Amino acid sequence: MKVLFSTWKDKLIDNRGKPQDAWVDCPVKLPEAFDQNRKLTGFIGWGGIIILNEPYDVVEMAANYAKALQQSSCGKCFPCRVGTKVMEDLYSKILDGKGSADDLKQLEGLCETISKNSKCGIGQLGPEPIIQSIQYFRDDYQAYISGLKKAPGFHYPYKMTAPCTSACPTGMDIPLYIEHIKEGNFAESLKTIRTASPMASTLGRACFHPCENSCRRDNVDRSLAICKLKRFAWDYEDQHVTDKPENPMKHTRPEKVAVVGAGPAGLSCAYYLVLQGFHVTVFEKLPTLGGAAWTGIPHYRIPKHIMAREVKYLEDLGVEIKFGVEFGKDETFASLRSKGVKAFFLATGGDISKEMGVEGEKDNIPGVYGGIAILKDITDNVTKDVVKVPGLVPAHVPIPQTVLVVGAGNTAMDCVRSYIRLGCKDVNIVYRRTKKEMPADPHEVHESEDEGVKFNFLLAPTKLVTENGKLVGLECQKMEMGQPDESGRRKPVPVKGSEFVLKADMIISAIGQDCDIRFLKEEPTIKTTKWNTIVTNEDTFQTAVPDVFAGGDVVSGPLNLVTAVGHARRAAQGIGQFLRGESVGQTDAQIMEKIIAGIGAYDRTEEVPQAKGWNRKDMPICSRQDKVASFNEVELGYPLEDAMEEAARCMRCYIVGMACVPVQGGAK
Repeated sequence: MKVLFSTWKDKLIDNRGKPQDAWVDCPVKLPEAFDQNRKLTGFIGWGGIIILNEPYDVVEMAANYAKALQQSSCGKCFPCRVGTKVMEDLYSKILDGKGSADDLKQLEGLCETISKNSKCGIGQLGPEPIIQSIQYFRDDYQAYISGLKKAPGFHYPYKMTAPCTSACPTGMDIPLYIEHIKEGNFAESLKTIRTASPMASTLGRACFHPCENSCRRDNVDRSLAICKLKRFAWDYEDQHVTDKPENPMKHTRPEKVAVVGAGPAGLSCAYYLVLQGFHVTVFEKLPTLGGAAWTGIPHYRIPKHIMAREVKYLEDLGVEIKFGVEFGKDETFASLRSKGVKAFFLATGGDISKEMGVEGEKDNIPGVYGGIAILKDITDNVTKDVVKVPGLVPAHVPIPQTVLVVGAGNTAMDCVRSYIRLGCKDVNIVYRRTKKEMPADPHEVHESEDEGVKFNFLLAPTKLVTENGKLVGLECQKMEMGQPDESGRRKPVPVKGSEFVLKADMIISAIGQDCDIRFLKEEPTIKTTKWNTIVTNEDTFQTAVPDVFAGGDVVSGPLNLVTAVGHARRAAQGIGQFLRGESVGQTDAQIMEKIIAGIGAYDRTEEVPQAKGWNRKDMPICSRQDKVASFNEVELGYPLEDAMEEAARCMRCYIVGMACVPVQGGAK
């Protein structure tokens, strides 16, 4: 896309007066239109001004941007609170044709004062585009001052976010909940978290925290412990006598919604729906809640009694959960519609382990397992206090001498770390790429190394090896790294004639999961992909059948907990719109979220003017001996003082982005 004018990141592009074929590319990724019906011609925000094309009005855009800064200001520091209000008033004069040259000087002075003396990104980064608008569009300002120009009344949707918030699939206001912890207001912190997710405890233990990879503090020293601070907020409520939130909207609407699957996506969608007043019933085929978070994540990462208390909170808000109900068999679309269900959310996850594709895999050789099934077996039958003492481990949980786990994601890490705790003497990862390409959370990789797991890189399994019908090993072929594949990772290439056998009496496939979507036979118009996932609108998660929505792994394939929760939040919004008879779609604020995410709210190369050396407070963990001796939780939780000190490292990197949409009104 070509650009008419830009000051983004202080790089000036000015093509005014030049033929369009001489324009240069836009310095950031912007969509060609705001949505299907509305044009996008400009953007103003923390990094500068971008004008894509006519029509635009920089003065009106800057005036609305100043107003957005004022509305976004938390009011805790005087320069931002008062300065942005004065700016807003000055722009009101200018747009009314009552401004003067002195007003422009005052605006420039205010911008400089606010930038130098504010405590967060709103004041520090926000005013610069206003200075640029006066510098490069002074004639436009003079036209307003002289009464020669009137504001066209374009629409200017805006969004306040932060680099960490923009990276979070749930859109959680991370700086705010961290600020509350810093101030000792722990109840407000959890309340803020719950506006975006009901699963502070689960996500605070098992989220892969993309927010921390987009933390500006990392440009100074180390990113904040955003994930673990979330857990602290829940721990505080769980461990103290506090007033639990109530649901004033509980069952205030007549419509019934069926949620299929009690995993993170299903439970989260039920939460968002019950807060809108709907009657929500969650149907779960297993006798336990939590889906993959319960069956696939071991006790030492998420204790099950903790998750049960978290789900009790949802039930108190009005969510009904029915266990042992297999959708497509015990209940169907038709049976539930006949009982008055008006909308569905499918969150059945991906609970079938992918096959390795090796010779002998179809022969049902004893000792070969899928990672999902074995983790469920361990979770169901091994309590958190089981230690490595003969007789305490249930007999039907296999304990080999040597186990090979094929794969390098978090499921593989859960498998190897579980078998360390079960007393297996020789626990191995087999992976066809190198450590650099491992998709598992680096923290999980580090912990498994510390616990004694061995890693075998650049090996691809080719054949299950048996002797007299008994598994004895896995034939592997050596690999070498070639060029990047479609995922961007370098592609492993086989080394001819390099096959050899790794000894093992147990092999676990943990290379991914598939989805069981046989229940869709009843609704054949719902589209699916070649990977057996459900096709939905990427913004609303509505399927081709209007009353059916879907989210989580059954849509994305196996990803992570926080993405599933993000799907659920958007789907619940769409379901609410559908049931209220509204148009199902994104709000302007959500469109702005996507635009800002496309631009990139976080700049890893930015030099942040902040003093270094404020060490991150890592969460305490138990000793290595205690870690590998049982399934007790490894992470011990933050002491109050440590949590508050870690929270104080947050720089409140809020930013504001605003679009120019050249239509009158029309906000959604």
